[in-house]
Amino acid sequence: MDDAEKAKIKADKARIRKARTAQRKLKKARADLESLGEITDWEDEFIASVDERLDKYGSAFADPSLGGFSEALSNRQKQVLAQMRRKIRDLKRDGGKQARGDDPAKPKWRSSFKNKSNYKPRVRHIEDDMHDETEEPKTEAQPKPKKPFLKIIDGGKR
Repeated sequence: MDDAEKAKIKADKARIRKARTAQRKLKKARADLESLGEITDWEDEFIASVDERLDKYGSAFADPSLGGFSEALSNRQKQVLAQMRRKIRDLKRDGGKQARGDDPAKPKWRSSFKNKSNYKPRVRHIEDDMHDETEEPKTEAQPKPKKPFLKIIDGGKR
């Protein structure tokens, strides 16, 4: 057996292992969604079709531009599976309230860019400095100017 054959056998075993891992994740996602009662027809059909292709071909996609050669799922299929797992995690954490929208007081998702404390920066609004046309601008009382005078300082040229 030469090195090329060994590498091919190793790649085939890795592809089979990745297909089994993907099937296990899909079956777990289906079981969790069914136990929570939140599985949709589309999710059920997606899991069934991808599982069938993994059984038959060892990969769920044929176009190499959609994902890596040794991968079992395409990039988009991985994203869909990740969304399902996120949905399951949120349902388990919140008891199903947030994903179903039962509690409108709580936001569905929280952006990481939102202000987490009650800190409000002190900012100056330009409208505060603008004067209404009907209102006269306020002038501060200035002291009366004094009469100028000349003071001679010693130390100049002699």
